[in-house]
Amino acid sequence: MGIKKLAELIKDAVPESVCSVPLQQYRDRIIALDTSICIYQFRTKMPAIINSYGEDISHLQGLFYRTVYLLENGIKPVYVFEGHPPNLKQPLLARRAAASGKGRRNTNAEFGSSQKQDCETLLSHLGVPCVKAPGEAEATCAALVACGKVWATATEDMDALPFGSTRLIRHLKAVRNCEVEEYSLPIVLEKLKLTHEQFVDLCILLGCDYCEKIRGLGPKKALKLLQKHGSIEQILQNIDLQKYPRPNTWPLQESRALFLHPQVADASQILLEWAEPNEEQLVKFLSHEKHMKEERVRKRLRNLRMAQLNEEKPERPQDVPKKKRQKKMQEFFPIKRSADQMKASKPQKSNKKQKMPKMTVKSAYAMTQ
Repeated sequence: MGIKKLAELIKDAVPESVCSVPLQQYRDRIIALDTSICIYQFRTKMPAIINSYGEDISHLQGLFYRTVYLLENGIKPVYVFEGHPPNLKQPLLARRAAASGKGRRNTNAEFGSSQKQDCETLLSHLGVPCVKAPGEAEATCAALVACGKVWATATEDMDALPFGSTRLIRHLKAVRNCEVEEYSLPIVLEKLKLTHEQFVDLCILLGCDYCEKIRGLGPKKALKLLQKHGSIEQILQNIDLQKYPRPNTWPLQESRALFLHPQVADASQILLEWAEPNEEQLVKFLSHEKHMKEERVRKRLRNLRMAQLNEEKPERPQDVPKKKRQKKMQEFFPIKRSADQMKASKPQKSNKKQKMPKMTVKSAYAMTQ
């Protein structure tokens, strides 16, 4: 779920903090992906992919195609796996499980340790690193961003921002001409004139995974009150609690602590390494064990190799522009001549024939003397 209506509030109040970016612009970037959100998308937003043994392999097919697509575009993905959820999140998970039993595919109950192991095996054969978070995946993604190990967090959950991820990427898909939404936390805080702690309070007021929101308090009203009073405690002292009643159970301090001091993997000790995909192992796992079509698997890997070869291909001699002739000084500073100079420089032409002087008898006789 993330933070209720946070995306809409940011787009409305701080539109300059959100931009649409073509996926190709993230070439050579390292991006941490929340694996649980990816799996949720693959198992809910696409028809179920059932193999010949009756197994749902939607998560494997989706993960394979998305990862290869990122690699084709020169992006280095890092998949972060969720750890044990906080106790405050259990009521939400229970509601989700109940909802999934009412006609929806049960994405939580059916997705167990064996499916997670399958995803890790697939990523290992693709040469892509995985990180196991002790708690919330978004929190460890934010820690990786803060440590400089990755450039951004990719997830649909807006709670990556209160966890401290300075960059959040949403709507990442393996489709041609994909454009994603990028959120900048520093710009959000600067324009709203909020500290990170106050931003966390705003997210709690909007409603998060750990506690319910105050009834009747909308996003714009919550932001205005927080900018005026500075904290939830001060807000509660200055609003009509009859009009805006708090939930009966409202773990404010515990929710704050989960955002500001989450349980995360030690990012400084994490070594991220990528390797070339192992085609034969991938075919053995995906096609022979999980019964994906071998032709499709090999074709995608072949396309990946071609994309990587085109990226590394050196310039051909004919692709290198020819060296231009160096200009003469006169071409940089053309000499301007006056009209008289131009006239004098031209050779004098005359169409008249030169007349010979007339010779008299007397003058001829003088020339012979």
